[in-house]
Amino acid sequence: MNTQLTDLMQRATENLEPVSPDLLERTVAKGLRQRRRRTALLTVSGAAAVLATAGVVGGGIQLLSSPADAGVAGTAAPLTKPSVKTSSGVTKAPPAKGVTPKETLATLRTLLTAPGRQLTKPETWGGGDYAGAAYVVDDGKGAARVDVMVSGGGEGNPCATARSGCTTLADGSVLYVSPVSPEYSDGRQAQYSVVSRFVTLYRPDGRNINVTSYNGPAEKGQQHTRKQPILSAAELSTLAKSKSWKLPPVNAIKPTKQK
Repeated sequence: MNTQLTDLMQRATENLEPVSPDLLERTVAKGLRQRRRRTALLTVSGAAAVLATAGVVGGGIQLLSSPADAGVAGTAAPLTKPSVKTSSGVTKAPPAKGVTPKETLATLRTLLTAPGRQLTKPETWGGGDYAGAAYVVDDGKGAARVDVMVSGGGEGNPCATARSGCTTLADGSVLYVSPVSPEYSDGRQAQYSVVSRFVTLYRPDGRNINVTSYNGPAEKGQQHTRKQPILSAAELSTLAKSKSWKLPPVNAIKPTKQK
């Protein structure tokens, strides 16, 4: 029985590749684009789902480090939640609450709402360690996409190395403002002419807020509607620094250090 189980587990996992430890490092090196970090996180989540489907129950493989993922990763998870002792007995400690994409969308809507602006095409994604949301904003001068991702951590600090666009805030957080950059690196840029700018607020505990503004209603595949992104660097910075954002619990995944 044990021999058969071991053989089945080996067959289920022999073609799986572990998450590359430098995935996030390469992401940061390519410009810290918010959507690429989002793709990296989705890749990690997808790999965890594959392992769960394969029935991996043994130890030694761990893709995600949050308590909720411990069972999927193959590490024995406690059947009961952590508890704390009180003067009246033993009381279960409440688990850390995450943030839902709908909550992130609601916050984004509140922060974007202004006289003369129309918000359409709401979009959400993620959940758990990160949450994303987007709107198409029209101020009468051209509809353009604005999106946000809030993360519990796992991404590299964009200002770990001194660079233009970085500012250290009073609470120890760093704010990185990117230059306006094209969405395509080939001939399609001349066709669509979509450009974007993003801002990352990276907190001391690793959690971060990423806001991106475009000059068209979509990241790619649609014509631009204005020359520059709809939100300026100052407006994006104000959005990122808002106290209205609810962030996920701190993610135990540690980013690869920049060399």
